[in-house]
Amino acid sequence: MFMRTKTFFGVLALASFFAWCDNSSADPLNNWHWRNPLPNGNPQFGAQTLNDIIFTNGTFFAVGNFGVVDTSFDATNWTQTISATSNQLNSIICADGKFVAAGVNGTVETSADGTNWVLQTSGTTSALNSVTYGNGKFVAVGSGAVIASPDAMAWSPAVSGLSTGSAVAGGSFGFVAINGSTNAFFSADGLNWTYHPLSAPQGVQIFSNNPVIPTIVTFFNGSFLIGASKFVTSMSADWYIFASSNGSDWTTNALGNMYTGTGGFNYNFFMTGNKQAVTEGEADGISFLQFSPDGIDWTQTNISFPFFYKSAGAYGNGMYVFVGANGNVVSPDLLNWSTQQYNPPSAIGPTSTFNSIAYSNGTYVVATSSSFVVSTNDSVYAIASNTPSLSFVVAYYNSFVGVGSSGQIYQSTNGFAWYQHNSGTANNLHSVAAGNNLLVAVGDNGAVQTSPTGVIWTSRASGTSLALYGVVYSNGLYVAVGQEGTVVTSSDGITWTAQDSTELNNLLAVTYGSAGFLAVGLGSTMVTSPDGINWNQHPPIGVGSFQTATFGNGYYLVAGTNGLVMTSPDGFNWTARNVGVLGGQTLYGSGFLNGRFDVVGANGTVVESDPVPPLFDLQINSAPPNDVVTAFATPGSNFRILSSTNLTAPSWNTAATFNNAAGITYWTNSAAAANTQTYYRLISP
Repeated sequence: MFMRTKTFFGVLALASFFAWCDNSSADPLNNWHWRNPLPNGNPQFGAQTLNDIIFTNGTFFAVGNFGVVDTSFDATNWTQTISATSNQLNSIICADGKFVAAGVNGTVETSADGTNWVLQTSGTTSALNSVTYGNGKFVAVGSGAVIASPDAMAWSPAVSGLSTGSAVAGGSFGFVAINGSTNAFFSADGLNWTYHPLSAPQGVQIFSNNPVIPTIVTFFNGSFLIGASKFVTSMSADWYIFASSNGSDWTTNALGNMYTGTGGFNYNFFMTGNKQAVTEGEADGISFLQFSPDGIDWTQTNISFPFFYKSAGAYGNGMYVFVGANGNVVSPDLLNWSTQQYNPPSAIGPTSTFNSIAYSNGTYVVATSSSFVVSTNDSVYAIASNTPSLSFVVAYYNSFVGVGSSGQIYQSTNGFAWYQHNSGTANNLHSVAAGNNLLVAVGDNGAVQTSPTGVIWTSRASGTSLALYGVVYSNGLYVAVGQEGTVVTSSDGITWTAQDSTELNNLLAVTYGSAGFLAVGLGSTMVTSPDGINWNQHPPIGVGSFQTATFGNGYYLVAGTNGLVMTSPDGFNWTARNVGVLGGQTLYGSGFLNGRFDVVGANGTVVESDPVPPLFDLQINSAPPNDVVTAFATPGSNFRILSSTNLTAPSWNTAATFNNAAGITYWTNSAAAANTQTYYRLISP
């Protein structure tokens, strides 16, 4: 059951909480998948610096420069997956049902599965060095920033005690951070911090009073651990591991004294796995390993390997994996190591500009700049027929119809064999719509061509000489939009009437949904109309231009330049979506196909959402003296709309009953009194 008032409407949001990382997502519009080219169409980087790695759910996940997220099941074969940023990522964790990565410029992104990421607002532009989870909160620290969040989405800055950090670890009772000084910092909530100095045993060395410098921190076996070192002579250093069961009181023993030459000694990282904690450190370009089953008794390996600068490690599937600046190293036993370099293969699939996509009878058809491209499984796309540049394709009964340059029109019954028909015009055609047993194509110089079958076409007078770029049919009306805000409408596709869109920018696409007709265009232009005749401007949203618009299962979707995609349940309140397009691709076409949104664009881009279930929801638009209620439900369902004028002591009355309803149902409450607040709710059955 859902309830709205006529003075308020919104969308109910459901929150899900998980105690582990899994492959589920509360919002299918935040989870997108590359369909072409594969594995994705973003720029693929060769061997690059990786800064952190974890192992969870049977998979290694590593993050690094350029926003790269690499995944591997076996630590040998790696795939670059979809990130939400091109900024360098420094840290990744998996906790509380989600993946969280952090990096430079205050970057924080989250993911339900580690492969499809959503950029969050961290509240800082400082570089974030480390992110962790503990005691019910996420905490990230960086150069001039310490922030905390209960959900990795809403972040708050630290209140006191710590303003910068190089690393942080979370445990069951709080957090420990280090900042490159001699102190450790503890916080129970990630917001209020207290410092606790670290001191090492005094010796007789020349520099015995030199400070201890902590560089790494972790939580293992119920205790916080800190790795640190200090120079004791001009040519040697002691290394220490401090331990604390409460984050405040620290104990340590010197683990060893080593000749360091002039390079010094530095701990690079802690890692835990295979029932032990492992440290990696370097001196003079040589790596040294220490490991412990309890965090108290440590053993140093009697080997070293000259793979300079490793930044993080993880253990999984019987393999230790260290990542860093010069490739990855892997080992089954911490003794025998081999180097792994990931060089991504070329993407597979057509890479011409994809302009439009349609679906029918198990076949997807894409109109491109040079061909028709077809897929029968939505995972492998291939060229079916070379053609001139095509702008749009639509499914019409048991066929597909595509239109393009110089009046070209093609038709196919299966998507593979295409036949050209005489359109009756030499004008470029930009769009085609099907409705009321008629195809309507529009194009340059106000061209309007109609056909009942797609074979024989007739020219119609649109009343304008300006280019028409988009057309849609719904609610008994054809609406075409175009150059300089042009809008023309027709009830039969033959006689057309000019309308005032209130807009002067080019309108490039139009669709119909819960709020009526919605048209978009250059400069993030957006106008809406309940009837195709009376239009209202909306403030620009997003950055760039919208090239396409579509509607499905209760949501508008618009897309355009630089991978911009936004969705809305009502045409007014919009949410930006990360669809994983990071190569600057312009998105030219979209459709709600087979229960999912598909978006296509430059470089052969095809991305697809998770299945979008129909909304069981309602929205209210007041058109005095009446209320117009829009109900969303699964097609074929039964439901009632109830109304009441009082919520303090409500008396709910059945205002309308619907059986075997459509996915979108419009109902006008002609009995609603003017200037009277009315509440509505939707119930089933």
